[in-house]
Amino acid sequence: MIRLEKMTASTRSLAEALEVAPEQLRFVGTMEEILATAGGAIVPVLVWEQTAFDTGINEVLVGFFLLDKDYSCEHEFARVTDLGFRAFLIDVRHQGKGLGKAVMQALPEFVKVRYPQFRQLVLTVNVNNSPARALYLKNGFIDSERHYLGGSAGPQHILYLPLG
Repeated sequence: MIRLEKMTASTRSLAEALEVAPEQLRFVGTMEEILATAGGAIVPVLVWEQTAFDTGINEVLVGFFLLDKDYSCEHEFARVTDLGFRAFLIDVRHQGKGLGKAVMQALPEFVKVRYPQFRQLVLTVNVNNSPARALYLKNGFIDSERHYLGGSAGPQHILYLPLG
């Protein structure tokens, strides 16, 4: 089971220990770079994997993402009612276990409860990052069929997820 939680000053050091897979660095950046952008309208969120045992629940930090409440200020394709979804990663030590899919399934409810003023999630994904694009599309995101050309690693698909 996945639990999403806003990062706090006391959990920041845990986020700093997350590792990005080398082949994903050009798409996401390092944790140091990502965390440098957090704060204000950019909300850092931790991804916890919960495992139940007879004696209780064990939690391990397995991922991270940013929610950008001012996404439309930076991106002309976004509306004021769009919440940006950025810098999503699953720690290199925890990839391949279906955690990305689990996050995508938990994400809409997490956003609806905490940010009801937003109508949809919007993200950009590099045209060369096929695994990430496939994950988003398989989990309800819709391809706008437009490209964002301002990405640091090249052109990006613009995807959105209506929040209902």
